[in-house]
Amino acid sequence: MKKFILSLIFILSVQIQANSQTYSHAIELGDLNGYRYFISKEKFKFWDAHNHIKSIDSTLDLLSIHNVGESMFVYDKIGQKVGTYPQPPFYWLGGHDENQEGVWEWTDGSDWDYEQWTTDTTEANYGPEPNNLGGDENYLMVYYYSNGGWNDATNNPGDIPFYYVFKSAVTTSQDTTNFSQPQVLENKVFPTLMNSEYSKIMFVTYWKNPITVVISDSGGKLLHKEMINNPKEVNTINLPYLPGGLYHGVAIHEKELFRFKFTCTK
Repeated sequence: MKKFILSLIFILSVQIQANSQTYSHAIELGDLNGYRYFISKEKFKFWDAHNHIKSIDSTLDLLSIHNVGESMFVYDKIGQKVGTYPQPPFYWLGGHDENQEGVWEWTDGSDWDYEQWTTDTTEANYGPEPNNLGGDENYLMVYYYSNGGWNDATNNPGDIPFYYVFKSAVTTSQDTTNFSQPQVLENKVFPTLMNSEYSKIMFVTYWKNPITVVISDSGGKLLHKEMINNPKEVNTINLPYLPGGLYHGVAIHEKELFRFKFTCTK
């Protein structure tokens, strides 16, 4: 991935370094919006997962999701870091409706302000999720469906355990020393692997001025062009239907270029 360098050179300056706790029981997924995301190395039942992360650090909790960018970032990174063979990396989020059927809540107490339930009945054979199949599917898990779609699952003694995901705030420390060191800012695109039906990518950037995004197929044919006039840190780019294959993208910002690739599956 191309890195864009903003050189900051001072005789006496303040060095800003990102810091976050590391966890020996978990795999680091990456940073987004001031948080570092992790997935556990071991598998647990839902409440066992909750109790496990609390036993490590009482300030942490199972992950709550509040927008599509965060959801797809986690889904994409888990596919890259954990892999999908020989079976998908099913994982718990902190959602449940154990207290009242159909009223979902997060274990961390944050607002339930976003949902990504799978509603495609070609995948959800027993009806759109959450369908509470069997009457006791009260817990939120992911990777059962493609494209990060959510599924309500059971938590019975005989059920297989899943990984769990959590996040930790990335803090900064300051060191007033003499230095001449560049600050590295990265653009990111995810997911890099998606079903053709998903038709959107998330573009993370620190650029502030208008950006042009161009998508072409592997032969160079232009398929989509979009202007982002007021870029945010996470931007959603809605794509036309793209058949299975490899696609190339270019984000253009003034005199800078950011190139990326992603793959669609049928």
